[in-house]
Amino acid sequence: MIAGGGTGGHFYPGMALVEAARASWPALEVTFVGTADGPEARLVPAHGLRFAAVAGAPYYGVGTLGRVRTLDRLVVGVAQARRVLRTVRAQLVIGLGGFASAGAVLAARSLGLPSILYEANATAGLANRLLGRVADRILLGFGSATSDFPAERCHTTGIPVRQAVYRAAAMRPSPWTATSGQPFRVLVLGGSQGSSFLNARVPGLLRALGRRGVPCAVQHQTGDADAGAVRAAYAGADVLAEVAPFFDDVGAAYERADFAITCAGAGTLAELAAAGIPALAVPLGCAARDHQRANAQAFAAVTRLWWIPEESWDEPAMAERLAGLATDPAALAAAGARMRSAATPMAARDVLDACEQLVRG
Repeated sequence: MIAGGGTGGHFYPGMALVEAARASWPALEVTFVGTADGPEARLVPAHGLRFAAVAGAPYYGVGTLGRVRTLDRLVVGVAQARRVLRTVRAQLVIGLGGFASAGAVLAARSLGLPSILYEANATAGLANRLLGRVADRILLGFGSATSDFPAERCHTTGIPVRQAVYRAAAMRPSPWTATSGQPFRVLVLGGSQGSSFLNARVPGLLRALGRRGVPCAVQHQTGDADAGAVRAAYAGADVLAEVAPFFDDVGAAYERADFAITCAGAGTLAELAAAGIPALAVPLGCAARDHQRANAQAFAAVTRLWWIPEESWDEPAMAERLAGLATDPAALAAAGARMRSAATPMAARDVLDACEQLVRG
């Protein structure tokens, strides 16, 4: 059983694990547990996997009454996950983080089943910090998260990424040049739920970039709320734009990108590294425990990633810097190579090795 959800950042590392596991064990049976209203409820069945919904709710940012309700939902979620575990006769639970995984990991503990907790972020969320007390093994995307858990049960694997993203690296063209006759292709990813900040600010930035001699074409994932307004903003800025609430085939989007402007979700940064795409990261200001800022800082330590907090957004200065990068093919290629240096292509295999060792005792 793989448990997690609420955002694509929990779903896609799980899919990378499924992909790698089925390559080794074709008869493997997988059940993905998540919430009924998260993106996983749509994405899991679309990928041909068994999906089971269990109750869960966020604990962070909901107030005292909201936290009481969350604990009530957790009790229900544990009972539901226990029934699913017994029905599918699961031998192992992998919790990918977020409130959606809590019921499954606690249910595994109550039934005496082994469990692995996976934390992708540079600093752990509340749910995982609590679940780290009961999980048998804790696997990490960033070694800096070790301080949030019992160190003796931790192992850093990096972040599993789907093979389609690695294939995108081979399909991407040479760095853009001003003489190519093509627009500079920008990919904007605000996470599966979108970033209202990027939705509001990036159209103006790309308009300013065009005025500096770098005409742009953009693919922009907005989340559910702002697609129409963002589409209109690009039309007003005279920027060719493909705008959608969500990109199901993000591998194809990576193939067509010269540069990315994104939030700093751990999964997104890992996929950009796998695809070798230079990027500007703008951590979500509302992220729990400011964990996206920690992700950006940890990634920048390895790749010199360009990142800024939302409060430091300065459109003229950023447009000037981005224009300089876009018109310097060598610098653009070097930035992509530094991103690729942070890729962890063996992460899924390392996670599966830990799973096999735990099940076999």
